[in-house]
Amino acid sequence: MRLGTLINAVKEYDEKVDIELIRKAYAFAEKAHSGQKRASGGPFIQHPLSTAYIVAQLKLDTVSIVSALLHDTVEDTSVTLDDIRREFGDEVAAIVDGATNIRKLDVFDREIYHAESIRKVIMASARDIRVIFVKLADKLHNMRTLDCFRPEKRQRRAMEVRDVYAPIAYKLGLANIKWELEDLAMKYLQPETYETLQQKISKTARQREEELAKIRAVVERELEKNGIKATVTGRPKHIYSVYRKMERKQCSFEEIYDLTALRIITKTVKDCYEVIGVMHSMWRPVPKEFDDYIAMPKPNLYQSLHTAVIGPEGKPIEIQVRTEDMHATAEEGIAAHWSYKGVHGDLKFDNQLSWLKQILEWQRESKDSKEFMDMLKVDFFEDEVFSFTPKGQVIELPRGACILDFAYAVHSGIGDKCVGGKVNGRFVPLRTLIKNGDVIEILTTNSQKPSREWLKFVRTPKARQKIKQVLRECTDIPIGKVSFVRPEKKELEQWVIETNLPNVTVKLSKCCNPLPGDRIVGYFVAGHRVSVHKVECANYRNLKQKMKKADKRIREVDVKWADNPNTAVEFYVEAVNRVGLFAEILNTIVATQTAIKSAKAKMISSVLVECRFSLDSRGLAHLQDIVKRVGKVKDVKNIYLAEVEE
Repeated sequence: MRLGTLINAVKEYDEKVDIELIRKAYAFAEKAHSGQKRASGGPFIQHPLSTAYIVAQLKLDTVSIVSALLHDTVEDTSVTLDDIRREFGDEVAAIVDGATNIRKLDVFDREIYHAESIRKVIMASARDIRVIFVKLADKLHNMRTLDCFRPEKRQRRAMEVRDVYAPIAYKLGLANIKWELEDLAMKYLQPETYETLQQKISKTARQREEELAKIRAVVERELEKNGIKATVTGRPKHIYSVYRKMERKQCSFEEIYDLTALRIITKTVKDCYEVIGVMHSMWRPVPKEFDDYIAMPKPNLYQSLHTAVIGPEGKPIEIQVRTEDMHATAEEGIAAHWSYKGVHGDLKFDNQLSWLKQILEWQRESKDSKEFMDMLKVDFFEDEVFSFTPKGQVIELPRGACILDFAYAVHSGIGDKCVGGKVNGRFVPLRTLIKNGDVIEILTTNSQKPSREWLKFVRTPKARQKIKQVLRECTDIPIGKVSFVRPEKKELEQWVIETNLPNVTVKLSKCCNPLPGDRIVGYFVAGHRVSVHKVECANYRNLKQKMKKADKRIREVDVKWADNPNTAVEFYVEAVNRVGLFAEILNTIVATQTAIKSAKAKMISSVLVECRFSLDSRGLAHLQDIVKRVGKVKDVKNIYLAEVEE
């Protein structure tokens, strides 16, 4: 890659490009990275140059190109943000800062480091969307050159791209970047499956092209007969999308890839609907396979008509129909409607970024990096369903979401009071799963309150977060990654906490959520209540200050975790259901030399399973060991413990 190639690419779409500023940025970056090599052995400057070229393919402005050239200088060289600001201005400095990872010295946990870096990028992108464009270009070029790294690093980067950056590209409507990121991630995360599918696709390529050419000729003749001007092409199939469809439909490669895919691009919206009419008159349409994303665009601005028909020889044909403008948006996404091209205040653009505002709300409410990442992955990585309020508002939710998720998506106050809903005029309970196109009316009552049971079947981060918030305000026990259920009988409360005061209510504070084994301290406050905190809790110091001021209502009391051996315990595990999950959890518990009296599992939603084990505890350390091990099992979401009443 040469600088001239980048400049020529920018000239093709931007007549006002500041070539001298781009040359200056390149020279600045080349000097800063002087002597540095990529893992491949080539000069480091090739990475920012290639990143800038990807940004240019999105047809972004000079500031974006310059920022891409400089995006690694602050992180990997002695250059400071002040240097960038002084040489290239505030806009460039802000984008470079947003795209720069946090310093590794700030944290010691690798998972927290990556989570905080992603959080930083997203927050900066909410202020200037160009940050995420540069970051996606950076990730894409890194993935293209990932072969040079050791296997562990390849897998870690691939997983981050698959779980976070590819879904973000989808949210922005950057289809080409999304597809390439997904394929490259699969190459390193599932190499054998990737290689197998790649070989199968290659073997059938010639046959597919021949069949496609015949069908295209038939379609073109029929459209011409009906006076419709359109371009008919094949639709590319990507390895990861084929794999996902095989997984979703539980079909073999031959069943999935036997589909012929056409894309028909027209001049007008009217032509789009006429094309569908022609296709349905030629071949029998497949029931329930028509989607109108023109009348109901996806939140990422995508518009198209989708249908499937039974074509020649009884083989299915998938067809997409869209206008030229819609096709440009499908390829370029939000970049095609970018506010820095003169659409400031554009309602469509603002609505397209509503997901960023939602993420900012999550990060304000969740200070825990790992919890934030869990919410981000669930919301982004799942397939989507689109449903409607009675007034026609589109509500986008992950597949597997239920009526209660819909209620919280409309408003948290509605979710708190939800007792059920009407789907397409039919009364349904809270757990009912939502389907594409459902019109949903939420039923509420002021007497309704969130229940812990709701956490077993809601799917969206917003719903879970709001339910937990209300439960924390109404209960003595915090809701967290691992929760200890407070037994109903008073005497059983001593199984969790022991104190030297009789007849008191013990409250585990929600500010620090102490769990068995944590170093804890208790304070007696007015109302015969003991508040228990972790010793390192920030509120611990505040309470100490109050005590120093001789506030007689507050005094320290002795508390400790009870250690009761030979206690029968019910052990509950909530997890995303998958093949082998129950056996894996069971074997994990058995590995702790634990005698299991009974083991059961039941589905509590379309995706969640509750596994219940009755076992004998040998004491606090034993329980801690079980919780720690089971918590590491893939797809486990929550763990609950309760003493069995004899």
